[in-house]
Amino acid sequence: MQDGAFVLGPFGGTIQQRLLKREKNFNQWLDTDLGGVVFGPMDTFSAERNPLDPYVLAENLEDSLTLMSDIIEINETIYQSIEQLIISLRELPRDIPPISEETSEEEILEHPVMDLIMSEMEWLAPIWPIISHITSMDLVSFEDLGDESSSMAGGHKDLVP
Repeated sequence: MQDGAFVLGPFGGTIQQRLLKREKNFNQWLDTDLGGVVFGPMDTFSAERNPLDPYVLAENLEDSLTLMSDIIEINETIYQSIEQLIISLRELPRDIPPISEETSEEEILEHPVMDLIMSEMEWLAPIWPIISHITSMDLVSFEDLGDESSSMAGGHKDLVP
């Protein structure tokens, strides 16, 4: 990019993002924080992820930790435990089988991600409701806009393709 050029984009995870203007100035990048945003995929079907994907879970935990730290005071031991859990999730092999609707309860309980989470429940259980609430964002597809029960019903009809 040429000197003086800039790009705008969301930086962060799927839960917490910042809109940054990155400007090139004398071969250095200068960032201007334009505020918090959450960009979602254009195709919401591609946003459906395996709930026991260790990398998605690690990303969500990392975002949750950042948000929780801004809102409440977190015990240092808990903070470090969450950071270690994030590292442990990222160290799991990439070829872990996904779960599906056909996956049995027994298979879910034996899943490596579930096994890791269950081994951390002593300290994780008290804060799990907060984490699960933060990470439970629902995306609305354009197909849902015509549905009267949709939270988007009646709004921004000019954006419907």
